[in-house]
This record gives sequence, C-alpha cells and structure tokens, in this order.
Amino acid sequence: MDTTPTVTDPVTGDDRWSGRRRFARVGRVLPVAFLQIAGTLLASRFATVAGATGTVGGPPWARHTFGSGVDPVQLGPLAISLLVAGVVVLPWRWRWPRSVLLVTLATTIGYALVVSPRGPFVAALTMALANAWLRGHRRTVVVAAAVALVVLPTADLVLGRSSVLDLSAVLLCVAWLVVTVAVSELVRVRVERGAERRRQRVEAERQRAADERVRIARELHDSVAHSMSLINLQAGVALHLGDDLPEQTRVALTNIRDSSRDALVELRTILGVLRSVDSTAVDGGPERNPVPGLERLPDLVERARAAGVDVELAVVGDPTSVAGITDRNAFRIVQESVTNVMKHAPGHRVTISVAIGPDLVDLTVDDHPAAGTASDPARTPLLAPSGNGIIGMRERATAVGGTLTAGPNAAGGWRVDARLPVTTPVPKETP
Repeated sequence: MDTTPTVTDPVTGDDRWSGRRRFARVGRVLPVAFLQIAGTLLASRFATVAGATGTVGGPPWARHTFGSGVDPVQLGPLAISLLVAGVVVLPWRWRWPRSVLLVTLATTIGYALVVSPRGPFVAALTMALANAWLRGHRRTVVVAAAVALVVLPTADLVLGRSSVLDLSAVLLCVAWLVVTVAVSELVRVRVERGAERRRQRVEAERQRAADERVRIARELHDSVAHSMSLINLQAGVALHLGDDLPEQTRVALTNIRDSSRDALVELRTILGVLRSVDSTAVDGGPERNPVPGLERLPDLVERARAAGVDVELAVVGDPTSVAGITDRNAFRIVQESVTNVMKHAPGHRVTISVAIGPDLVDLTVDDHPAAGTASDPARTPLLAPSGNGIIGMRERATAVGGTLTAGPNAAGGWRVDARLPVTTPVPKETP
C-alpha cells in the first residue's frame, strides 16, 4: 500500500518527497519479498510424514496424504521463478493496481499448481489485494479473492496430490481473505478521514486568509481611500475657485488632482483583489480598472514629466506578451524607482530601458545628475541599500523568480537592474 502524499516545492516545483515516494513503492516491497521468497523456501524444507495413520506435524497448508511416504515439496526453477515474479511487479502496484493484482494472482495460482504449496507464498497477492482495495477496485478484488478461494485450497485435490479436501486449509484461506479485506477497509477509512481533516484545515486557513484580506481592505478603504478622496476633492475645488492662481500653481494642483484620481482607481482595484471580487464586467467584458502593467509605462512617464522630472523611456519588445503578476511587479519596480528619483533627486534625469524577450524581461532605471550636481553631498547617496523601497522592489522580483540589483552608477546617480521571467513558475499540481 502506498499512501505517501505528493508534496511539491512552491517555488521550484520540484518533488521534495521523491525519495520517500520511491521508498514507499519499492522499499515496502522488500519485507514482502523476503517473507514470500525466504519464508516459502524455509517452509519447503520441512517434511511432513503422511501414512495410514494420518498426517503428522506441519501447518494446515503443509498437510498432504499421499498414501504412505514423505512429501518434501521440492521447489524447482519454475516454482521459484513464479515466487519471484509475483514480487517483482509490486513496485508498479500504485500506477496499475488491477494489472498488478491479476499478475500476482496468476503467479500465486501457478505456484500452487506447480508444487504442493506451503509457507507464506501468498504475501505478494495479499499486498496486491490490499492496494487494489484502497484504490477503489473492489469488484476486481472480490473476483480475485473468489478465484483464489476456489483454486488454492483445492489444487492438491484436483491434481491428485491429495485424496481428500483439507477443510482446515479452506478455513485458513477464508480467514486470510477476510482479514485482508477488513484491514484494507480500515486503512481506507483512516486515510480518507485524514484527507478530510487536511482538507478542512486548508479550508479553514483559506477562510481565515479571506477574512484577513477583508479586514485589510476595510482598513485601507477607511483610511487611505478616504484621505485620497479628500485630496482629490480639495485640489478640484482649488482649481475651480482659483482663477487668479499663478500658472505654476494651477499645474501643480492639476497634477495633484489627476494623481490622486489615478491612485483611487488603483486602490479600488487592490481592494477588489483583497476582497476576492471578480474585476471583470458582468457581461464578460474587459476590466474597467485594469491592474497597472508595462503597457501603462507611458502614463507613468507623463505624470513624472508633469512633476518636473526629465524622463526618457525605451521599450524593446511587446509589452502585451508579459501578463499576470510579472507584468504588475515589473511596472511597480519602475514606478518605485521613478518615485525615488522624484523624492530624493528631483533635478536628476531618468532613463528607463525595458527589453522584453521570449523568456525574460530586463528592466533598467538610471538617474543621471544634472551638470554640477554629481559631487553635491546634498544629492548623494540617492537611496540607502537598506531603504524600504529597495527591499520592496527586491521582494517583488523574488516573488516571480527574478533578481534585482541596485546601487550607485558611474555618473554619480543610482541604477536599478531587474531581470524577471516572462512566465511566473507554477508549482506542479498534486495528482
């Protein structure tokens, strides 16, 4: 019986329990093989004397009456080959349970027909019966058990090796089959109950995570969304009433209004994700507020330019070929890098390079100090390596199986390099 679960690494997708699974399929066969082969060979060495006074000594399966004389049960090459063949097929019992059961039944019956059976020659058949029962092939098990019950106790009588049917051998065969099926059913029930408990734990953890997401979404809505709405409203009122405001002030208020409106749109999308709400339209149409990705880099550049930052963007490849979490994280890395320049070095010039290949996305964000500011101590360093921005960007890259490096460049500014896979690795599913 092989009930070892399949467990995969959530990052690499590798089977971390492959060694245990191989042991479960092959290692558990070793004691069965030893019991069947060595035990049967040892039992064949015991001679049972049978004469006019009856049979003397030995277990029920070793008692035979041949008139007068000794029945040593000599095992020839064919009998030994049948013993070994019944064990050799057991490692494949998990993939082909019925086929293995039929093969072991055939080898066991063949052995009983070749020689007068004694010893634990049914060990492999027992394992095959139990495995097929656990795998749900109960009808096949019942048929195989019926065939074994008819053939094994009567083989000596049919072939003339015994003059009478040994009722004790029949009862022993019945008891063996009943115990095998009963124990297999108990194990099946226990395994199913364990699987159900694990399923309930996973469901409870999923529910707790959903409740936590709803709580976070509620907190974000009550604090951040409320504040952003006030900022957007106040900026709009100021623009509406401030006809005599300087042009530079009006531009700043317009940027505040537009940026806060875009932030509210993104925040609404994040809240929907946290609440596990389907963001597609009811009629199956496209998303009204899609999650930002590489296609929205031009909008990001325009907002940065409106804020007074000199930004150049170069994209090589098709941004639509990148999707999912990789697309979103790539955009967030560029956004965080540009935001850092706006915060820490507003006078620097920024170049954004995006190269999209068939397998990888290479991102490079460079900021270059303006003339005469490269050695200004007030401008350096741009961002310490331990800053939260760098940590967040590195976590986003690692989350999709990519890498990120950040540090000073030769021009005296800061450089962020990220390499992300186009397709996020997905763990293998359990069968």
